[in-house]
Amino acid sequence: MRPRTESILEGGVREFIKTGQPITSKRLYQKYDFGIRPAMIRWELNDLSEAGYFYQNHPSGGRFPTDKAYRFFVRNLLRDSEEEIRVNSHIDRFVDLMEEFLEGERDRLIQELSGYLGVLGVGYEPVAERMSSSGFKDLFSNLELDERSDFVEVAKDFEFLPNRLALNINRWQEDDAWPQVFIGKSPITKSHHLSVVAQRLVVNNEEIFIIAIGPKRMDYEKSLGLLKYLEKVL
Repeated sequence: MRPRTESILEGGVREFIKTGQPITSKRLYQKYDFGIRPAMIRWELNDLSEAGYFYQNHPSGGRFPTDKAYRFFVRNLLRDSEEEIRVNSHIDRFVDLMEEFLEGERDRLIQELSGYLGVLGVGYEPVAERMSSSGFKDLFSNLELDERSDFVEVAKDFEFLPNRLALNINRWQEDDAWPQVFIGKSPITKSHHLSVVAQRLVVNNEEIFIIAIGPKRMDYEKSLGLLKYLEKVL
C-alpha cells in the first residue's frame, strides 16, 4: 500500500473512532494534509472500499471502517514504540493503583481502568482462578446496538467469560507477544460487535491478565497506551 493511501486509511479510522460519523473526503481534507484535493481523497476512499477496508450503507453516503480496517490500524499501533503510543496526562494516577495492585488489591485498578477507558475491565489470575470485573454499564453505554439479539449475545459473553478465560488461558500463556488485540470475535467473546485488548503482567512470578472489552470503535491508542504503561511501571 502506498504511504499516502495508508495515511488516508489511518486518518479515516481515527476520525470514525473519535466522532462516530461516516467518513467523507471533505472531512478528511479539512482535518488532514494529504497533499491532494478532496476529489483525489474520494478516489482513494473508493479504492480502499474496493479492497475491503470501508463500506457504505448508501452509495451516496459516507463510509465506515470494516474489521479489516480496524486490524490494519491496530497492527500499526502495535508496531509503535511506547513513546509513540498516546498516553493521557492523567494516567499517572495509575502508579498508585499499581502499588495497591502489587500488594494484592486488584479490584480498584480494574474499576479505574474501566472508567478511564469506558469499557468493561477484567482482571484474571489463572493460578487462583479468580476473575474481577467492572464497567458492564460503561460497555453497554458505548455500544451501538439495534437488535435485541445483539444485546443478548453481549450479555452471554459476559456470563460465559470466566469459563472461556479458563479454557483459553493455556494458549495465552504460551504467547510471547503482548499486548494483544482482537477485533470482532475473540477467544473469550463471540459477539462481532466487540473488541478485546489484553495485556499479560507478571507479578511475584505469577501471571495476571488485564483485559479491556469494548465496542469496535473503542480508543485503541488510549487502551494500548495504558496497558503498555502498566507493564512499564511494574
